[in-house]
Amino acid sequence: MICIDCVKPEPLKKHVAMNGQTHPCRYCGRSGTAVTADSLFGYIYDRVRENVADEDGLSQFEYGMIYEGGADDIAVQSIDMVLSEWFDLGDELYFEELLGSVPTEFKTNARGHETHFYSDGGLLERNFYEDRWAAFIEDIRHAHRFFNPRARGFLDAVFAFLLVEETTLRPECVRTMACGEPLFRARTADGYHQVKALVENLASQFGPTPKDKAGSQRMTPNGISALYCALQRETCLSEIRSITGDHVVSVGLTPTTHLKLLDLTRLEQLEPPERTLLDVGYLDNVHLKTFINSLVKKMSRPKGRNDELSYLSTQVVFEYLRLRFGAQVDGLVFPSVQTGERGTNVVLFPEASVISATPLEMPDEIGAALGDRPGGVFEPGARLAVIAGSARFHKVVATTTHATEFTRINELFMSDLVRKQPGLPAALPG
Repeated sequence: MICIDCVKPEPLKKHVAMNGQTHPCRYCGRSGTAVTADSLFGYIYDRVRENVADEDGLSQFEYGMIYEGGADDIAVQSIDMVLSEWFDLGDELYFEELLGSVPTEFKTNARGHETHFYSDGGLLERNFYEDRWAAFIEDIRHAHRFFNPRARGFLDAVFAFLLVEETTLRPECVRTMACGEPLFRARTADGYHQVKALVENLASQFGPTPKDKAGSQRMTPNGISALYCALQRETCLSEIRSITGDHVVSVGLTPTTHLKLLDLTRLEQLEPPERTLLDVGYLDNVHLKTFINSLVKKMSRPKGRNDELSYLSTQVVFEYLRLRFGAQVDGLVFPSVQTGERGTNVVLFPEASVISATPLEMPDEIGAALGDRPGGVFEPGARLAVIAGSARFHKVVATTTHATEFTRINELFMSDLVRKQPGLPAALPG
């Protein structure tokens, strides 16, 4: 028996506390809460299996990079170093017994060679959540598009780290926009009369598309009308994909009181609960952190050519976030891929997309200096107002394309995760 005082790591102390009974310890001789060596060692070996990559966890690319290319960017160790250094158990009183009892497969693999273990900091090509995302897309496209409990379970797991106390969004991921802060909308117009019509009724012309005319967009399917905006005027010009020669009208909108937005651009700054290699769920946490960064890109990506279902996954995610967090936030903030992620987009839930017929008057410079605040009398339920005098008229004189250049065909089709692998040649600016 090994007592709770003879183990140092906190996860192991918890295991002994939960599973132990009063018994003399073979190492210190004192009577206390203790577990059998089989129980303690079994827990540790299970964490090795769960939280450390083996050969099956490497892609062919990674395996070749290590054993054929000689790369040393992915740490490789045998079980003794894994337990002593990676798990930091080398100074434990029971370490020699732990090492002497390891399962045979930890020492010798199926080919009769020494078993190797590989560090997985979330940047290996294998990612649990990427696999689950692929299954999620397959399921909603071809199996259960509506009333899909598996999709709900997957999204619950993905977004759980946004929460405090299980239901409340962490304040770090919520952005508040006050009355007077601008959001921008843009529309193209064919000629003078259409431009004039837009300007004569800005509130209705720049509001959400009527439900009966709302087509499938990045976050919303046919018949669901939400308001898409940008935090920069230039971004909204790019997002409507205007081309050379187009006439475009843009306008500034602002909250009548305030808006709270779930800011997806901040997700990569959030850390999941801290865990060690000895904790259940450590590797799952690491993979989730890596996946979240790629999820924001997935949700920002424009629809592929001739792929009517390419927006389906982001539409399901948007609806999930709307239903689960709609009482806490009014919409989402996400990066603009049309500007190379230099700009920022906002999509408001339908409930927050009502624009007042009354414009908001901003104070002039003297009034602002004296502390005057934006004002106006707005209809009940109106969450936004047009900023008076904010309309601008644009003639698109040129559009530019920025591309990344590669020297090999396979680099063109690499996933973002593989491209982050150390030792890969850098892309050439194009």
